[in-house]
Amino acid sequence: MLFTMDVGNTNINCGLWQGDDLKAEWRLSTRRESTLDELGLAVGGMFEGSGFSFSSVTGFIISSVVPPMRPALERFGTKYVKLRPIFLEAHRQTIMPILYKNPMEMGADRVAVSIAAYRRLRTSVIVVDLGTATTFDCISRKGEHLGGAIAPGLRLSAEALFQKASRLPRLELFDLPGQAMAKDTISSLNVGLIYGYISLVDGLVERLKRELGAEARVVATGGLAGLIASESQQIEEVLPDLTLEGLKIIYDEMAWQ
Repeated sequence: MLFTMDVGNTNINCGLWQGDDLKAEWRLSTRRESTLDELGLAVGGMFEGSGFSFSSVTGFIISSVVPPMRPALERFGTKYVKLRPIFLEAHRQTIMPILYKNPMEMGADRVAVSIAAYRRLRTSVIVVDLGTATTFDCISRKGEHLGGAIAPGLRLSAEALFQKASRLPRLELFDLPGQAMAKDTISSLNVGLIYGYISLVDGLVERLKRELGAEARVVATGGLAGLIASESQQIEEVLPDLTLEGLKIIYDEMAWQ
């Protein structure tokens, strides 16, 4: 079985594949100071709770945007999974041409979601990944990564507002507002964040479509994709497992010897 792990700034998303079937998926909080044994206990518990064990793993690939965790992740792989993990680097994969000026700057998660989305749709596509940061990745009809944009994520925006505005409370749970004209502070914050963020996403996607100069499908992934997509005029479909799918495609098709 193939073990895929996407290490983000907020969460670590794990998936266990048997062939083309995602047999199990788990999510845990990212802790930069985690030791290999803490990772072993956390991930091992999730494996056991789903009826699997590390001994069933024959391949292990990671995309990570948290460089300080790499040493612990490498030792976790060696000690617990009994495999040295492959760390995806955008500029080293050979499946999708990256037209960034410096491909080494691109996060591994961005190339993984881009490859998965293109393989699903086989046409021009814009992928909106709503995580700690919200990334917009533009892929051409020929399967080239053309570039994109990065914006602060919704939770990051809410936290910045709480930190910098003394009288505003922290907003941790987001609900779709019933109307834009709010009557209290919490509701006003929710309206500004949710509807403001939907407008940010739609406005950037519309501009990116114009620059692409061609019709493009628009898909979303990430923890808040469902909430934003429910009112977005641009997002057509939510695909929650794109990063894990991309990691599987890359592992299956590249020579790692």
